[in-house]
Amino acid sequence: MRFITYNSRNYRDIEYMNYLPEEAKKEIDIVSSVIPFKTNNYVTDYLIDWENYQQDPIYTLNFPKKEMLTADQYERMLKVKDGRHSELEIKKTIYNIRMEMNPHPAQQMTNVPVLDGEELTGAQHKYRDIILFFPSQGQTCHAHCTFCFRWPQFTKDLDLKFSMREINKIIEYIRRNEDINEILFTGGDPMVMSPSELTKYVDALLESGVKNLENIRFGTKSISYWPFTYLPEFNPEANDILQLFRKITDSGFHLSLMGHFNHPNELDNEVVQQAIHNIRETGAEIRTQSPIIKHINDNSNDWARMWKTQVRLGMIPYYMFVERETGPYDYFSIPLAEVYQIYQQAIRESGSFAKTVTGPVMSADKGKVHILGVVDSPIDGNKYFMMQYARHRDYRKTFKPFFMHYHPKATWVDQLSEASIGTPAVASSVNDHNVEM
Repeated sequence: MRFITYNSRNYRDIEYMNYLPEEAKKEIDIVSSVIPFKTNNYVTDYLIDWENYQQDPIYTLNFPKKEMLTADQYERMLKVKDGRHSELEIKKTIYNIRMEMNPHPAQQMTNVPVLDGEELTGAQHKYRDIILFFPSQGQTCHAHCTFCFRWPQFTKDLDLKFSMREINKIIEYIRRNEDINEILFTGGDPMVMSPSELTKYVDALLESGVKNLENIRFGTKSISYWPFTYLPEFNPEANDILQLFRKITDSGFHLSLMGHFNHPNELDNEVVQQAIHNIRETGAEIRTQSPIIKHINDNSNDWARMWKTQVRLGMIPYYMFVERETGPYDYFSIPLAEVYQIYQQAIRESGSFAKTVTGPVMSADKGKVHILGVVDSPIDGNKYFMMQYARHRDYRKTFKPFFMHYHPKATWVDQLSEASIGTPAVASSVNDHNVEM
């Protein structure tokens, strides 16, 4: 294995561009003005089949395409980038399109905690037992996913970022809220931070003496997008990261990396497999999660292969999410009925140890809505979605099954109406999402 150093790239830097026709390059240029684009040499050298890039799932995961904007949005971008419009006009058009793409779904801005009258703008507290922390130095990623629901974090003109440096305020908030037992470092990706930066935050937690804090999590795509973070033979800082993980677990905390893997191809090389091994050797666990995404992993075979590989490598399948209604949602979304069918087929093929996965799940306004199944009622002969909240803002409302009227084209829970079996369906906002009743 050759030595490799991190190199962040835009499409003009990539040697594989000779595989792309000029029209594809133009599409990348246009769409990446709206959707943040960033990749690196591991993604381009290890993960993408450039001779088959049009069908390659990792290419679609990482590279903007024309279809990720609506036809109207793409035409508006073409018009303002024709060389006859001012920079101000271009920026205004980009801003307007971004605001059309629901930049903060699920009322994220309402989850900001308050300490002594001050909003902790680098944190979210939606569920009673966990707080999300967005360290300032971790508000980027090794590469950007085209479907990412936090894409506004990576744009300069949207004042919609979560981030903060002051961990002491977070610690005090945890101390005063005794139900909190977990902290999740998220972003962006906290694993873009240097070991010294990350250690300062972790040491403050370990030394705080907050008795109710038991679990530390890092939400990260680094295992897939930059596994050299955890390989000392290729990265001199990797030892420091692994030692930090060992320090956390030796201190009695439960440490989990929430690993984002979107396709089984991300797991197929010795680099990522060695990274997984090294992480687990520290006493940390890796739990895996991904949305189900059209054009990338919208079939049961990919999910079954991914879950079985994750189990074999010692990871724990955790969540299958439904793609959130933000960004290029129209391009990536899949009807809920189809999503459930894919999940059902995949879990049947995955073996006992993959049954840890919760899915399919929608991270909606009130919480994580879990699709339990599609029910044919013997009472009225109609179909219903059976659901429950796997997580709810009000914890007392979790794990209580309820029914929603079935619609074969609905892609999100708020396109459905609540049901009592035997009562007629009520038209809902499903029409607003171009779904015919």
